This record gives sequence, structure tokens and C-alpha cells, in this order.
Amino acid sequence: MKQHSELDLRINRDGPGTSLTGSLVSQIRQLVLSGALKPGDRIPASRQLAADLGVARGTVTTAIDMLASEDLLVARKGAGVFVSGARPGLGNSGTGLSSDFVAVPPPIPLPDMDVAMDAPFDFRPCRPSTAEFPRREWKRCLADAAGARVSPDYGDPQGLPELRHEIAEYLRRSRGLVAQPEEIVITGGIIHSVSLLSRLFLGVGSKVIVEDPGYPLARQVFRLCGAELLSCPVDEDGLIVEALPATGQDISFIYTTPSHQFPMGSRLSTARREALIDWAEANKVIVLEDDYDGEFRFDVPPLPPLAAMRNNCAVHLGTFSKTLAPGLRIGFAAAPAPLIDAMTRYRAIQEYAPNSLMQAALAGFIRAGHFERHIKRMRRVYRNKRQTLRDCLGEHDVPGQLIGLESGLHAVLMLPRDLNAEMISAAAAEEGLLIPPVSRYQSNPGRAPSNGLVIGYSEPGIETLRLGLRQLARIILA
Repeated sequence: MKQHSELDLRINRDGPGTSLTGSLVSQIRQLVLSGALKPGDRIPASRQLAADLGVARGTVTTAIDMLASEDLLVARKGAGVFVSGARPGLGNSGTGLSSDFVAVPPPIPLPDMDVAMDAPFDFRPCRPSTAEFPRREWKRCLADAAGARVSPDYGDPQGLPELRHEIAEYLRRSRGLVAQPEEIVITGGIIHSVSLLSRLFLGVGSKVIVEDPGYPLARQVFRLCGAELLSCPVDEDGLIVEALPATGQDISFIYTTPSHQFPMGSRLSTARREALIDWAEANKVIVLEDDYDGEFRFDVPPLPPLAAMRNNCAVHLGTFSKTLAPGLRIGFAAAPAPLIDAMTRYRAIQEYAPNSLMQAALAGFIRAGHFERHIKRMRRVYRNKRQTLRDCLGEHDVPGQLIGLESGLHAVLMLPRDLNAEMISAAAAEEGLLIPPVSRYQSNPGRAPSNGLVIGYSEPGIETLRLGLRQLARIILA
């Protein structure tokens, strides 16, 4: 039987990105799979392990339960916890799927997206605050949807008509965008909408213009469909339309974030909106308008969505991930009916239809007024956090310029030349403070990296925000 001194377990309390439970699971799993722990070896009691490692007993028992669910450990009543004789994934237990499969899947890149991390201060962008989520109202709408008659059909692949109606009415009231329910398709979020459109229009030899810096996951979708990416720079007025190619030959899309450029935070000016529409119409290029957090603006008048301007080239992409919660996985696209019909048909072939229960709950939530009341409440919450960000950086005399505060859920701290944003971001991560540099989102390796930090201020509470910004100031000023 192995003793704890032979297990060589180490708990790192200072490193970001991994929970204590996750660290313990990973280490014991590796000991089992490497053969350092053999089938039949007894694991020290959870109370002893917790005391030796200086962690809560619940941390150890949770880790053991997780490893038992993987068939790596087995609990024997009255005897303890032992290493199982099964070796999942190694092909010798006879209980798992073969690791020697007849075909090798094509190489797929790792998704270029932020993954969940257990860090004391997570200031990455695009993370809404869910502390104020109206749980009681949502539960009531969900219960009403669950209590309705269950259909024996798969559902409408375009999305529930009642939800499309509510979204159409909301867009008209809040954004000045007039779209009929038949001109809307319900999707799993903006990236799902982008994927559907890309599979309809892109192939080898296609070209897509993307903002630089911009959204990495959208770039991956375009590349996976065989497209070549053409990067276009941005400035304080958004996408620099003057930098677009003289002609749009072989260009299928322009992908842009005009309401709050991601990640720099600028808003596409009225003059550039008009110039972009003119260029796209003249060159017959589809404009994909990613409106990921356009509901939140501060101290500035609203600008019309591109799709609300008179044109025949813009597709409006919306999501409930920032207004409610990312886990809801509901978004939508608004476009002329023939395009929506093509998206719907393609989607039906791939996956039938979206989840009817969640759609019905959301339709009821919007219809009852809960959604717009929540938006108003969150504007006040984010306004306070935005002011906290500005005040804290000022109080600690942090050098640089804070930009992108007019709208959205994040801002950018542009640093002076004698400070290196990438080095500061790395130093902050070592202390459990996650703040990505702007260069994380740049696509053109030939362009000098922007020397800035992207600060997502929406998810942390006010006190957490203050503590994290104080820590950031110390790192910058060190």
C-alpha cells in the first residue's frame, strides 16, 4: 500500500488557472496512468490526505469522487479507496472504447477562446455579471414553458415563432431595426450564426475581411471553411474603411463589431458606417455585423445598427450571452428572408432545430418585460463598475490612456512605450490576475502589437475590482 510520502503530491496555491481539486485530480490521475500507483494500491484516507496537504477534506473527497467516476479509483465499504484494475483509455480493461480506431480524424486546431479558469481576479473581456441575474422571474418563465404541452415534433428549425416575434419587437423598440419574424433565425449564439453563414458562402479561395485586432474564434471559423483572411486596421472611430481593398473581388464577407469594436472598444462613426455600406454594396460583399454587447452604452447617443440603415448587404448578429448569461446559448441573425431561409434549411439538415423549452422560456421572459428591466438594471451596475475602473486607475497614478469606455463591458488601458503590455499581462497571471494584452487578439503578425491591456470590468464585484486593480497598479509601477 502506498503512503502519502510516496505519492509526491504538491498543492500550488499561488498559480492561476487550476483549482485545488483540479490539481489533485490531475496529479493522482497521472500517478495511476504512469504506473506509479498500481491496481490494488490503497489511497490514504481523505482525512489524512487533507491534513497532509493542508486543504479542506471536501476538496479531497471531491477529487476522489471525480477519479472514481473515471474508473481510476474504487471505494470499498469498510476498507478504503483503492486504485482500480480498470485503466480507462489504455485499451486493456475491455470496458472502454478502443484507442486503436480504424481511422484518424483530421487535425482540428484548439478553439481560440478563453476557457474557464479558477483565478482570484478574472478581468478577461466578454464575461457578464450574473450575480444580478433575475433568477425568480427566469424560474417562473421556465416553469411555464415546461408546463406547456410537449410537442412530438422536433420544432421549427428557424426557431419558435413567438420568440422570433418578441425579438423583432425588441429590435424595433431598442435599436430602431425593423425586421419581421420571418427575417429572423434563432441560433446558438453569434459564433453559430457566423458558422452557418460561412458554410453557405465560403470555400477554398474565398476571402473575408476582418478587423485587426479582432475576435479570434470568428477568424478560426472562416479559416476552417477554407477562406483567406484580409486584416483591416481599426482606430478610435472603428474599422478604417479607407484601408479596404480598392475592389471586392473574391471577397465574401466583412466581419465587423461596429457598436463596440472588439477588443479596442471604439464605435464605428456615422461617416464610416455610411462609407462601409457604400463600399459593400458597390462590391457586392456581405457585411456581418456582430452586435455582441451593443445594449450597453454610457454617456453617448445610440448609433443605428448597420442593418437598420438603408442597404442590401448587412446581416445583424445578436446574442443573449452578454445581456443574460453565456450558458443560455441563444442568439439570432436578422437578414432578408431568402438568406434566413437558406440558413434555416442548412441548420435543419445539420441539427434539426434549437431547444424549444429554452426558447419558450426566453419568449415569455421578454414578453413579460423582465428582459428590458434587467437591461436597465445592468446598465446602472456596469456604469458603477466602469466608474470604479476609472477611479482606481487614477487613484494609483497608473500611467497610460483608458479607452473604449463609451459602451460595452470592457475597456483598454493603452500603456506608454516604456511599459510592455505582454510582460505585464504575464506577470499579472502569475499572481492570479487575468488581464490579456491587446496582442492576444491581433491577426497580422507583420503589424506591430498594440501596447495595451484589455480589462473586462463587468463580471467582478466592486470590491474584487478594486483589489485586482490595486494589484495591477502595483505590477505596472514596480
